[in-house]
Amino acid sequence: MPILLAMPTFPRDPVDVLRRLAACPTAPYHEERVAGRITELCRTIGLTCEADAFGNLIAWHRGGRAGAGGRPVAFNAHMDHAALEVADRATMTGRLLGGGRRPRECFERPVTVIFVHEQGETRGRILGYVDDGAAGSVRLEAEASLPAECFGTFDVGPWREEDGRLYQTAADDLAGCAAILCMLEACVRTRVASDVAAVFTRAEEVGLVGATLVARQRRLPPETIVVSLEASRELPGGQMGEGPVIRVGDRAMAFHPDGEALLRAAHGHLVERNPDVRVQRQLMSGGTCEATAYQLAGYTTAAVALPLGNYHNAGPNFTIAAEYVDADDLRTGVDLLVATAEVAGMPLGEDPTWRRLNAVADEAGERLRETAGGFRQ
Repeated sequence: MPILLAMPTFPRDPVDVLRRLAACPTAPYHEERVAGRITELCRTIGLTCEADAFGNLIAWHRGGRAGAGGRPVAFNAHMDHAALEVADRATMTGRLLGGGRRPRECFERPVTVIFVHEQGETRGRILGYVDDGAAGSVRLEAEASLPAECFGTFDVGPWREEDGRLYQTAADDLAGCAAILCMLEACVRTRVASDVAAVFTRAEEVGLVGATLVARQRRLPPETIVVSLEASRELPGGQMGEGPVIRVGDRAMAFHPDGEALLRAAHGHLVERNPDVRVQRQLMSGGTCEATAYQLAGYTTAAVALPLGNYHNAGPNFTIAAEYVDADDLRTGVDLLVATAEVAGMPLGEDPTWRRLNAVADEAGERLRETAGGFRQ
């Protein structure tokens, strides 16, 4: 009798999804392990990931557009993380991929790394920063000879959950990828009546490359609202444990008011279900996110951030340490994305803030009218 193997199921808890992604080492130009895991997880919910000519992935939930004026919405996260690449095996020099830390100070003492290649992994170290005119150049050593096409990740220890915080090498932006996957699963399971895309991009850390290429190819319909999701450096007003952040802009620019209106409507949707839900709103100027690339290409954009600790593995006192996000921020972030997908297929109606301002103006306007005589000359 043949043995029937159970189909793998999608883990409902975003923490479990993130744990699975975090087991995949990644770097700019070397995202294939994460891409494979994302494709596998999409398959468990009955969706196919399509790769463009550059390896960026797109999966669609085709739920239709329920209301007049409903628009498709796309959620974007990147699959890479700041890491390093072996530039010359003969001289054992490497190149840092992605900034966000002070390399001279961070690498003035040896830093343990894990070199990743087709044959497996090899342990090694960064021995120091090199002032050779090449940006991000470092000296390396390894416990064994390294094959070609080798990259390195910082050895910050295994995944761990401690006091509600999720510690790992690459929360930025595997946490964003995990949240989008969970949103996508919820849309399929509950048959959300919106057209929803999940976009997973490459090489964000070296200049928003994947998102720029997706935008330039017009892989998304022009009327799409694109929501960038990223674990972003914790800042006042965007603090860990206080919920995901409606990100009104980044270091480069402010995002589109129509995109923010969608997120605010989604927040209102959540508050109706749970008045105690925590969602923040802040500029989040600690870096530039992929919404900037889409906006410059002409798309309507918005962004959500998960407050991040030890951005790009830069720990206290110039150490290299695990990144971390708050587990409840991640779970609420998924809820916010699902609510965004739900309201995207409907007319937004009158903005609640505009409704409130009109009510105040109606009440106070008569008093202004009564006292306006002295202002007319």
